Amino acid sequence: MEVAIVIFRNNLRVKDNYALYNATKYNSVVLGLYSTQINKGKNYNFKACEIYRENFISETLIDLQKNLLVYGINLSIVDDIEEALRKLNKAYKIKIYFDEEVGVYEKEFENILKKYEYKSFFNQTMIEPFVFDYTKSFSHFRKKAEKQRILEPLDDLNRVNTINFETKKIEAINIKMPKYAIKFKGGEKNALKRLEYYMHFIHSYKTTRNEMCGFDNSTKLSAYLSVGAISARTIYYRLKKEEEKSFKSESSYWIYFELLWRDFFYLVMYLSKNRLFLKKGLQEKEYKFKTNKELIDNFLRANTQVDIIDASIVELKTTGWLSNRNRQLLANYLIKTLGIDFRIVAAFFESYLIDYNPASNYGNIAYQAFVGNDKSYRIFDVIKQSKQYNGNFYVRQWLNKEEQEPNFDYKNSALKIKESVYFVKNNYHN
Repeated sequence: MEVAIVIFRNNLRVKDNYALYNATKYNSVVLGLYSTQINKGKNYNFKACEIYRENFISETLIDLQKNLLVYGINLSIVDDIEEALRKLNKAYKIKIYFDEEVGVYEKEFENILKKYEYKSFFNQTMIEPFVFDYTKSFSHFRKKAEKQRILEPLDDLNRVNTINFETKKIEAINIKMPKYAIKFKGGEKNALKRLEYYMHFIHSYKTTRNEMCGFDNSTKLSAYLSVGAISARTIYYRLKKEEEKSFKSESSYWIYFELLWRDFFYLVMYLSKNRLFLKKGLQEKEYKFKTNKELIDNFLRANTQVDIIDASIVELKTTGWLSNRNRQLLANYLIKTLGIDFRIVAAFFESYLIDYNPASNYGNIAYQAFVGNDKSYRIFDVIKQSKQYNGNFYVRQWLNKEEQEPNFDYKNSALKIKESVYFVKNNYHN
């Protein structure tokens, strides 16, 4: 018997899923398969996937199992993908359907799938991949990207038959967090519900998105996008529909703008063959980053002695979430004021962020480290930005104290790092 095997990774949804859609269109028997091994391992001594994202994925898988059954499809959850495919191939004639990803481990995983007859799709971005100079800035990309056609989401699936195969039982847990913490509930159902709810806020997004606290100040769709519980195209077309009902605004455009940023980093990673993981990044410059254990331990203990930075570390390690503003401040400070190797910082974010994906994470961190697509060297004044975005309230929440000025010259520290880390051996000069 012929069986189509749909591999689920970061496409944990039924709607607008190219691999799943094509499997059900051209086959009468379909099985879904998910391997937990993609979330295992360590990177710079950080767990690849901490409990927050792990639990969010579990919730999403539970929802996906229910949604697939509507179309007659079982979802099997296994540990070892290679062993599972070996067993299936022994019992059936199989064909693999999967979404292509970016990332080193992701590509190694795909090599296992390619040992069999397969059909793959690149379905991670809003726009279709196109060629551009990936070493240049977002502005260069944006001029070309805004001319690209965005395909409409796919139609509903065909109902098919399935088979029974071994599967692990997945359970979600209730993680205790402070009452003011940002909390997410996984699953495609909740992703679509959140999208619909946020349509009430699309015309205020640009003015509120930099706030450090609160749930409705930004879309909060990134977590669902990261596991593929919703597609970027689904968000885009729902946004367009809402603009037709109400009006177009700078804020509603900015949501599309942020989706373009996401596409940008995906396609930079895709075209560069994962060069953003390298110490030299895209710029091919030998910077002398620091890997000092005491320095890193102090940062991990939230002991940098800069309140807004320490509060950000505490929130991320306590909840798996951090606002975009705080992510930028934290990454910039760790790399450009403390001089820590950006790959260590990226591994820290990778471990804890509930909405981690390799392209956005490493793209943004490399950008802050001046080895990615940023063409100017920017040092953030973290205290000034904290005052601008109500950081004192944020510090009170996460450190239970009033925010205080650092007792050292953090600006001068950043300038010293600029000289000692980035401008060694005449590799780069302003």
